[in-house]
Amino acid sequence: MRFGFVLFILSSFMVHGLLAYNCTACENRTCPPRPFGCQGNYAIDPCGCCEHCAKQMWEPCGGENWELGYCGRHLRCANITGNGLVEIPLAGVCKYMDKYPTTSYHWEDDDEICPEQSGCYVTTGVCDCVTKRTCISDFRFSSQEICNNREDEDFHVKYFKNICFNGGCNIIDERCVCENGHCDRKYQFSDDQKCNAALVKQKCVNVTCPNMEDIKCPKDSVATRPYTPPGECCATVPSFCTCDFETCNNSCPRGKRKIMVKESDGIPGECCDRFLCLL
Repeated sequence: MRFGFVLFILSSFMVHGLLAYNCTACENRTCPPRPFGCQGNYAIDPCGCCEHCAKQMWEPCGGENWELGYCGRHLRCANITGNGLVEIPLAGVCKYMDKYPTTSYHWEDDDEICPEQSGCYVTTGVCDCVTKRTCISDFRFSSQEICNNREDEDFHVKYFKNICFNGGCNIIDERCVCENGHCDRKYQFSDDQKCNAALVKQKCVNVTCPNMEDIKCPKDSVATRPYTPPGECCATVPSFCTCDFETCNNSCPRGKRKIMVKESDGIPGECCDRFLCLL
């Protein structure tokens, strides 16, 4: 019953998702503090406004102005149900999508919906500096000059002598404020995870969150991770069942041809194509 209700809600919003979406201007948005200690890469939302930790497998993404975040490398922000990518302002889920493959070459990773960023990689000892559209901050060096002089000790002493790598977080006005580059400051917490854990513990002592119903998904799907905004007590996005397309065997043995019976509609329980393998 609950799953059917979820499908109804998702489908009722699809009409709005088909409309062109324009981001709210950055000056009219309030971004969370820049995160520290991400599990994967740092990311900037496709609106070009807010930085966050790139979302990992089965974590929610998208939402209004991409407030739920953007996915890490090789993952796509997909519809929770269906075969396509999420339509903003809907919420999606980060996962692998065979129909939307990603490349493993840094200079080929242009993402049309992301802002332009510049930086350098080092490939076989040579600096490859590019400007590309990407939401993932995975450049090794920020400029050609720094990259070319990466092994020059005098350059590093000159360039980094006034840079401070001290950083951390403090609880200010009931929220975690994180920063770096200030050598004269002391911090209560070394990173945002520890700060948010302390903030939640302090803030949520007497808060009772609504019970999250345990969901059981069909064998071809998994439950997404619930999402609790940093510093908040209760999850704002619950778990949903979503297709795990990697469980599908969509190929025939060598020498046999594939005859499609029914293409997957991306609904849990019907995630995989139905086909025959004929001589």
